[in-house]
Amino acid sequence: MIVETFYKDRPALKIYNDEIEAVFLPEDGGKMSSFKFKGHEFLAQRDGDKYLRLNMDTNYVESECSAFDDMFPTIDPCVIDGLSYPDHGEVCRSKFEYTFSEQKISLKSKARSVNAIFSKDVYFEDNELCIRYEIVNQNSFALPYIWAGHIMFAGEEGAYIQSPYSEKDEITVCFGTPPKKINILEKYGANKEYKFYYNNEKIPMECSVCFPKAQKEAKFRFEGDVVKYLGIWMNPGDLNKMYNLAIEPCTAPYDTPIKAERKGKSSVIKPNGEISFNLKIKVGELENV
Repeated sequence: MIVETFYKDRPALKIYNDEIEAVFLPEDGGKMSSFKFKGHEFLAQRDGDKYLRLNMDTNYVESECSAFDDMFPTIDPCVIDGLSYPDHGEVCRSKFEYTFSEQKISLKSKARSVNAIFSKDVYFEDNELCIRYEIVNQNSFALPYIWAGHIMFAGEEGAYIQSPYSEKDEITVCFGTPPKKINILEKYGANKEYKFYYNNEKIPMECSVCFPKAQKEAKFRFEGDVVKYLGIWMNPGDLNKMYNLAIEPCTAPYDTPIKAERKGKSSVIKPNGEISFNLKIKVGELENV
């Protein structure tokens, strides 16, 4: 089922079944602001009853800065071929057109900074939440870009991220000082925030966020070969005094298309071309606790 509702003071759409509910904000980047399984909230929530809106001229980390934002066409600001790519991308700052039925939400917006159409459909399939993405390049030239899922999970000491990577895989640290166990959230206040990317691609990209105390798990699976890199961000009480861990599955690493291209890992949409990919999210009780 899908109903119109509110998240804090913002218009929202809720898609739900007997166990799962997800809330999306069409006027605030089309973001997923809440994701619950049997009442358990997976995503990091910002305190307060009023939503801190992100506009085209406001700072991302001073806004709501929570839950699941789509980052496109970049994370860090940059200029490429005369086009200005805004901080954390334009999409998360945009108002989306939307339609919905009993079974599907459709969201669409134009990224004017790079002349591209960004859309996604949300629906259930076999008790998994599915999001189908499509990005259309309306330029007559190739468009370097990054799509990244900025997915912030509510913190729990000892929560961890499972992925196809091992301790032997090389990483690039963006900021902070990761501890020895880089995929496990430390206790509150034990460290400053840190972020890193695994250098090698994995196809298909799959990862899980696991909560041993709550005995819950969220599994993310990307179909196809568009999303093939993974970033991890840990915030044990540093930024905004929030306590969260985050995955950043992405089409290219290192936060800007420029940095990715320098290391031979860029993602590009062909002239007047398009790309699409599917994300499937499965939630349930944590296995092998």
